[in-house]
Amino acid sequence: MTDTIIATPITTPGMTKPQKQGIITAIACTGFIALAWGLSSPLISQHLERMTASGMTLGWLISLAAVATILSTPFVPKLMSWFAPRTVIIACLLIGAATIPALKIFMAPEAWFLIKFIGSCAFTVVFVIAEIWINQLAPEHLRGRIMGMYGAALAGGMGIGSGLAVLTGIDGWWPFIICAAINLGAVLPFVIWRNAEKIIPTSKKDARFGVMFKIMLAAPTIMMCAVVFGAIEQSMIYFLPVYDTRLGHTEHMARILLLIAAVGNALFQFPMGALADKMNRKLLTAILMSVAFIGPLTMGFVGSNFWALAILAFFYMGLTTALYTVGLVQLGERFKGHQLSAANAGFIVAYGIGSLIVPPLAGKLMDVYNPQGFMWTMAALGAVGLVVVSMRFRR
Repeated sequence: MTDTIIATPITTPGMTKPQKQGIITAIACTGFIALAWGLSSPLISQHLERMTASGMTLGWLISLAAVATILSTPFVPKLMSWFAPRTVIIACLLIGAATIPALKIFMAPEAWFLIKFIGSCAFTVVFVIAEIWINQLAPEHLRGRIMGMYGAALAGGMGIGSGLAVLTGIDGWWPFIICAAINLGAVLPFVIWRNAEKIIPTSKKDARFGVMFKIMLAAPTIMMCAVVFGAIEQSMIYFLPVYDTRLGHTEHMARILLLIAAVGNALFQFPMGALADKMNRKLLTAILMSVAFIGPLTMGFVGSNFWALAILAFFYMGLTTALYTVGLVQLGERFKGHQLSAANAGFIVAYGIGSLIVPPLAGKLMDVYNPQGFMWTMAALGAVGLVVVSMRFRR
């Protein structure tokens, strides 16, 4: 099975100007979305905590976004075979931006579930196409560093967005207006770099659902990177502020904690991508999975000591979220051409699976074993990821 879908890596000595512009456009576009995401996450989580005081409800809202990711992603290769990928991205950006003010208009948990589903579908399509674009254009010898820059843009955007949330707070219309405006700003790179190299459309053959699922089965270690990352990212960005307030800190301090974790996330992406260009990528994956297991145990151990928790969250988020960068590097190394669209779609589906399964479980255990059940769930996730990667590493 794997012989029919895996291509030989190609080394490219350099990049043309349109290639560079294409990579910059994709990174800048997704960076804007990440910036808005960083601002919207505490808006959503802390407003929902006020409305329901239920970690389980927040967990289900996060998982609904994951369902949207899983359901929409397999259609991305088909959309890329039917329409110009650039047009698809811009249309989805406009739809996604419109969902932010809708949250303020309909301040009810039931409405938020529908709005979050629509926004998640739209932004998922943008991320999948952008990652395909970057992987298509990145030369093999620079792939890790370019993916590191992409990861840093996402993490940095989320970090700055979290910082904006500290400044704007969560009350009134302005945080929602600013967030929507930032999402609309993601269209600007397409205007500035009009001559960027275009995305290679997906062939009708490789747009079939079966191709994506075959690739997922052929690369379990790569897919596990996405599963663990999706679970950690979605759980930490929404639950970390709630976890901190349940430890006894203020909402303002909780937003500062999220900002510190997001800064760690941003600072580690490029170094980890550079390491992926220099060392054994499977070994690096195993090391990062070990951090995913040990990190939550140590954070639970320090309890309500804010600065100890902040330091640990800084390193935990920085190192474990690099699993996504390293996973994308391995994905681009292994799959080429038209099949890259299906491979990237499978990677995002795996991300969605992690986002779907873990947050509701983490929220439920945080309610039952208040609040340390959250950290116990994250440690168990890391243990599962480490077992899977270690089994494959020994082969």
